[in-house]
Order: sequence, then C-alpha cells, then structure tokens
Amino acid sequence: MNTKRERYDLVFSLGAACACSMVLRRAKLQFASFPLDWIARGTPVFRAGLVASRFDGWLEKDDFEYKGTNPINGLGMFRNRRTGLEHLHDFADAPIEESYEAVREKYRRRADRLFALADKARRILCVYISRPSMEPVGPGDLKEVRRILSGAFPRAAVDVVHLAHAPGRSPAERLSREIADGVFQIEFDYHDPVRDVAIERAARVLSDEGFAVKDYRTEAEKRAYALKKKMKKYGAKTRGGLLVAKIKRKVGRLFGLGRAERAV
Repeated sequence: MNTKRERYDLVFSLGAACACSMVLRRAKLQFASFPLDWIARGTPVFRAGLVASRFDGWLEKDDFEYKGTNPINGLGMFRNRRTGLEHLHDFADAPIEESYEAVREKYRRRADRLFALADKARRILCVYISRPSMEPVGPGDLKEVRRILSGAFPRAAVDVVHLAHAPGRSPAERLSREIADGVFQIEFDYHDPVRDVAIERAARVLSDEGFAVKDYRTEAEKRAYALKKKMKKYGAKTRGGLLVAKIKRKVGRLFGLGRAERAV
C-alpha cells in the first residue's frame, strides 16, 4: 500500500465499539468524539446507513430497554430494541429518564460535529475494526459501506479502511490491499487477551501505512484539549485543582532535592 498519502480532512470511526476510536486517537487520526465511537453491535453496513440517515430516530427513549449494570464502569447498559445497538458507556445505572436528555444532547453535539466537518471536507476516511471475536466482514459489505457513505457525503472522496484480524500474522507481515476503488483492507494479528484489540499495535500499523489527517480543531479546542490532558496527568478536576497539584509537585521535588543535598 502507498505510504506517501495525501492527508485526509476527516477520519472517523464506524466501529466496532470503542476499540476503533481508541486506535484512531492513538494514531493521531481522530481529535474529537463522533456518534459511533462507543456504541456496540450493528454491522458496518447498518452503521453506514445510520450515518447516511443522519442518525434519524436512532435515540428514541421508548426504544431502549435496560440490560443491567456495566461491571467495568458502573453505568447502566441499555439496548435499543429497534436498532439492536447497545449503549454501555452513556446512561446512568438508573431509570433512563434520569440521564436520557443529557445523553441525547451529547450525541446531538457529536452528530453535528461529524456533519459540519464532513460538509467542509474534500477527502474523508472511514475506519472499521473487526473485533477478533466477531464474524468476518466480506468485501461486498465493505464496498457497500463506501457506496452508502459516498452518497452521504457527495462533495467528498470517501475511502474505507478495514482492519481484519488474522491470527498469527505479525504487523510486519501484514497483508495490505485495495480490494476495490477506495476500499482498503489490512490483515494482521491484533488480538489482546484483555482489551480484545491491541490498541498500540493497531495504531502503529495505521501510522506505518501512511494514513494521516489534517488537524481540524480550532485554537480554542486545542487549548481545551491540552488543558484536559494536563488535568488528567495531575489528577485534577478543576483549573484551581490543577494549579494546586502543580505547586505541590514542584514543592515536593524541591524538598526532595534539598534532602538529597543535605545527605551529601
């Protein structure tokens, strides 16, 4: 596969679940959240159809049924009876009325962001990663995904990349091919016994393949992202808490240095 590529204006995840978005972020291909980042279930063709419909009617409150508590994050797990999609990271572990409006607003923002960026884009890349435990995705499905998304974004050239799990095939021995115009498949072993998908390994492959995206963030968004990273690094929840944490760390380093000098 050609590793000297023109950068895309937008790269977004079609799924499955959170693994794809995590890989894209690690590979510096995604800088914002989009609707399908954390949603489980649904074939890639079905998901592409949701994008083409601009997610029409996919979050109707009466369509959801409670499935229990997510043991990983303590949130409620809700399944949409009409679409078959599952929300495992959104709703509170309580009656859906308690968090529904906030979740709906969050997904409205994510959808608006996706379409605002897509409407300005000249080249768009959609990525789908099959989890190792899932059924294989055939070439016909991938071509249909591109056809649907090309119709959804008629002013842009749309490419589709599929990461397919191939047990025993190392990243260095990966099989990369263009199975149809604008449809690429990369096969290698990215299974992880804990996460199911080895995030770092998959991200390095995408980078090595030459995929890149323009940084579409505004300066304000870049500053907000940098602040968020610092707060996470220092374990702070507010700007004031971040300042206090920095001072404590600096004082701790100075104190440690003083003790070392006295010991000498």
